[in-house]
Amino acid sequence: MDKAPGGILQNIAYYIGQDPVRMHMPGHKGRIKYRQGKHGHKRDERLRILLTAEGGAVSDIVDILRGALDAVKPMDVTEIPGLDNLHYPGGVIKDMQDAMAEAFGTAATYCLINGATCGILASLIGLRMTMGPGMVIVPRNAHRSITSGLILSGLEPLFVYPEYDSSFGGYLPLKVSDIEAQLDEAASNGRLDRAGGIRGILVVNPTYTGVCRDLTGICEYADSLGVPVIVDEAHGTLFSFSDNLPVSAIETGASLVVHGAHKTTEAFTQTGLMHVTAKCARQFPALASNVPEALRLVQSTSPSYILLASLERAIGGLKQDATWVESMIQSAHLIRRELSNIRGIRVRAPEEANWDPVKILIDVSELGISGPQVQELLWDKARVVPEMVGPDYVVLMVTGADNSSDVEKVVRAFQEISGECFGHGRLSTGSSGEAGAGRANLIKQLLKYEPPRAETVIPLPQAFYSRSRQFSLEESVGKISCDTVLIYPPGSPVVVPGEKMTEEIVEYLRAAIACGLPVLGRGYSGSGEELRVFCLDQ
Repeated sequence: MDKAPGGILQNIAYYIGQDPVRMHMPGHKGRIKYRQGKHGHKRDERLRILLTAEGGAVSDIVDILRGALDAVKPMDVTEIPGLDNLHYPGGVIKDMQDAMAEAFGTAATYCLINGATCGILASLIGLRMTMGPGMVIVPRNAHRSITSGLILSGLEPLFVYPEYDSSFGGYLPLKVSDIEAQLDEAASNGRLDRAGGIRGILVVNPTYTGVCRDLTGICEYADSLGVPVIVDEAHGTLFSFSDNLPVSAIETGASLVVHGAHKTTEAFTQTGLMHVTAKCARQFPALASNVPEALRLVQSTSPSYILLASLERAIGGLKQDATWVESMIQSAHLIRRELSNIRGIRVRAPEEANWDPVKILIDVSELGISGPQVQELLWDKARVVPEMVGPDYVVLMVTGADNSSDVEKVVRAFQEISGECFGHGRLSTGSSGEAGAGRANLIKQLLKYEPPRAETVIPLPQAFYSRSRQFSLEESVGKISCDTVLIYPPGSPVVVPGEKMTEEIVEYLRAAIACGLPVLGRGYSGSGEELRVFCLDQ
């Protein structure tokens, strides 16, 4: 989608005006829902017409959005008497958090208004406060926020490389054997002793593409080491509310679990939850008591009551009303079933692994075009916007806000794309003909393999705070990165501070850029200029 004239409001209005099928977060999908009033559905329909291309120009939608901003102003309040204090709750916020802890079955649950990111940051800071300096076992597919947490806490990562599935180009969740192998290597080369030992295990579950694993084994292994387990379960907020979804880490022995509530619920973007499990309260009481103070470091001192109210509304009724969750699962099942019947489309099924059924991973390699090209065609044909694309796959994110019309549009768009790819009017794969298509396929094949493994030369926090300067990709080879360079989404770093840049890493980054994937870092200018990398100024 091209940038529209004007500022943020105008570009939001333009997007709304296209009446998009939002197969991406936030979970509410922009749907306006009135739960009370006998005329609620009529108001919803009138607003829908006004807020789409059926209703008028972008300027009309901008006027409505300005009115919407005005409408929420009465809710934009601060910590006055009666409205409590997020950092030191003792009233309505405490009541809300206590109710959420009861709903999730935790010892304590904290509301986040800086997203799951601040929950991850606080988890690592709290770990450092409790366990002291040392290393944290971290999977290589960890989100950028985990790198930030390591920098702020001063903890060193011991990166573990899980099994890599080249059929879609992504890491699978951690296994105990992955951790044991990396620990043995770190012990043999002395790195473990130099860093001060292992202080915790951090797990990403589910992965961005929806792959899950029962974490019971990892939690038992952590018990044998005497360390806590932190789980980035950002995409799994609803796991505790249906037997048809994977088991939440809350129930498998983890210590701290972080959720990004806006991803799959109706809560607004930037909301999240941080859970201290009952096991953590028993086994690591100091960690449980340090969490609130760690959160005070990374949460705004001016929390938004609009965000808190949306979080309360979204989570409050999940235990009593299963409609949102069951509708989400049903819509995902319908999309998966229909897409599986389309030529050139392979849908990864939940049965192939412990899979989150509402994350639909679609392999489009047989179509002969790339994931970013499919993304463009989905927009052109039906205004469908996926959550994420890879070299030759697309990820759709389904929630309880999706309806039968959304399902039909998604299926029809893929049917049309398949028809064009295999029909007489076969889609062009590049302006340079067969040579361009061949190069595109080579790039896609490169990206399907595991990213090059980088060598850690100096500790990550030390590298981040070192003096650095920018280098071109070619100039960076052989230098020590002070940068976090990643493909976003999913946001897992290819290289982090303290690691050596190599020709293989540069080649991989260039392939991702050539494939149309967003490669970001400190040296990303946003103006179309080539990515530059910050490295140690030696």
